[in-house]
Amino acid sequence: MRVGLCLLGVVLCITAVHRASGWRSGTSTKSSGGKNELNIGLIAPHTNFGKREYLRAVNSAVLALSKTRGQKLTFLKDYVFQPANIHFDMMSLTPSPTAILNTLCKQFLQVNVSAILYMMNYEQYGRSTASAQYFLQLAGYLGIPVISWNADNSGLERRASQSTLQLQLAPGIEHQSAAMLSILERYKWHQFSVVTSQIAGHDDFVQAVRERVAQMDHFKFTILNSIIVTRPSDLMELVNSEARVMLLYATKSEAIDILHAAGDLKLTGENYAWAVTQSVIENTQTHPQFPVGMLGVHFDTSSGQLVNEIATAVKVFAYGVEYYLNEPGNHGRKLNTHLLSCENEGKARWDHGEM
Repeated sequence: MRVGLCLLGVVLCITAVHRASGWRSGTSTKSSGGKNELNIGLIAPHTNFGKREYLRAVNSAVLALSKTRGQKLTFLKDYVFQPANIHFDMMSLTPSPTAILNTLCKQFLQVNVSAILYMMNYEQYGRSTASAQYFLQLAGYLGIPVISWNADNSGLERRASQSTLQLQLAPGIEHQSAAMLSILERYKWHQFSVVTSQIAGHDDFVQAVRERVAQMDHFKFTILNSIIVTRPSDLMELVNSEARVMLLYATKSEAIDILHAAGDLKLTGENYAWAVTQSVIENTQTHPQFPVGMLGVHFDTSSGQLVNEIATAVKVFAYGVEYYLNEPGNHGRKLNTHLLSCENEGKARWDHGEM
């Protein structure tokens, strides 16, 4: 089996086929006490000074599993799951395809990971989103479940991000669009327009809004326009319409230009309302070009919040294992990717990943 990559429209094929490279799983999954070991991978943003915080969060999260006040995790009696079983790697903002392949094939498959925690707080909505898309698609191709918390998840393709192998912990584009429509409902604004740039996921945002509007039977919405802004003159469609409320999905820099042009066209002020997504707000630092009264959807994407989410992801994995093992139909099934390989030896896909 060959693992290839076509990324960002440039045909760039990285092939992992050399047996001498050792890109296959083969590490023992038995502890010295005879128990099976559970291993997972963890990917976090690269930092020169925050690695200790990551490791501290991992230690605290794993130790808390045995001290939980709610339902006791019975799988810990039969499986070894310690901080050492979480295999940690840091990734840059735009990792190369080779770096992504090395992490998956050389590091994670070598230790038979049962899942991968993908924790990223980058909000560039460009090459970093494409890198995340490729990583998640490759993990899905191998059949490895991914529990992710990535701030730019709204830029991912909805079809890929809604895979049964992926669980997104950060608010997705559906959550953000639903929150924005809740604001409109609160103020009894029935008519609105949708404005986007060519940011990754802009079509998905429009579709999510339309689907949410169709689902609401207790409050009637009317979408007047749906505009993709590539130049200031594209906003003239709003000038010539009855639009007074706009939902905006763009990057922060794009939103600054769009709102500047909107101001020149008298589309801001007391007679107009703009509601924006997390991609516009980012770190809550306001910009002078943002109109007074602009509304927005925001969730914390700071490094501190990302560290906190590691504990949530570990807990989600642990309870997923618990429910999996308690299902009678899963009796005897292994919880590791033994024999899974990125080369032409072993299996190309883990059959139990979606169960």
